[in-house]
This record gives sequence, C-alpha cells and structure tokens, in this order.
Amino acid sequence: MPREKKTAKLNGHGARVSLRPLPTGRTATRIPPRSREERATQAKVAIGTEFNAKQCAFLDFVLAQYAKVGVEELDREKLSPLLKLKYNAIADAVADLGRPEEIGSIFAGFQKYLYQQSA
Repeated sequence: MPREKKTAKLNGHGARVSLRPLPTGRTATRIPPRSREERATQAKVAIGTEFNAKQCAFLDFVLAQYAKVGVEELDREKLSPLLKLKYNAIADAVADLGRPEEIGSIFAGFQKYLYQQSA
C-alpha cells in the first residue's frame, strides 16, 4: 500500500501546520466549546448519582466557584481554601465529608464529569 504524502500549509498566523492523515476510519470533527456554566450543569447531574448528599453539597459549591472564577478553582492547592470558605473550619469539613484522603479523592474524582461529552 503506498504511503500517503505528508504536506504542510501556512495557518492564519504564518506558522506551518502539518496535514497528516488521520488513522483509517477516523474523521476529524470540531466540537464546539462549552462554557464553564454548561460544564458545571452537566457535572451536577452526574455527581448526583455518584456522591452522597453532603458530598454533593460541597461539590455544588465547588462547581459554583468554578463557573464564577475559572478552572484554577479545580487545582489541588485550592482544596483547603475552598473547604475553609464553605465550612469555616477544616474540622467541620472533615465532620461532613470524611477523612482528608476521602475529601481529596472526592475533589479530584468529580472533575472528570466536567469534560465528558454530552450524550
């Protein structure tokens, strides 16, 4: 089978862009970007089935911060400030959500729902 020739072109900024063929049977599609609000709304539906009520209340708070402030609110370093903002004290957060390891797992685990494609 002959090998397809790779070509290049200039994009709108004068940079060269490689035009490599996609693997057999695959086509390129452009998925329109979604707003943070749309992502948060979609994630709320998914987390409602995966987490308990107290965890969902915290994650709803995190999602509201994400929608308002931006993706930096999802950084691991933001977990402690978010807990303090929501609960006023880490001890209160632990009483509601469980051990610190569990809280970290919840915080990291729900984020995948922000980037899943809608059905």
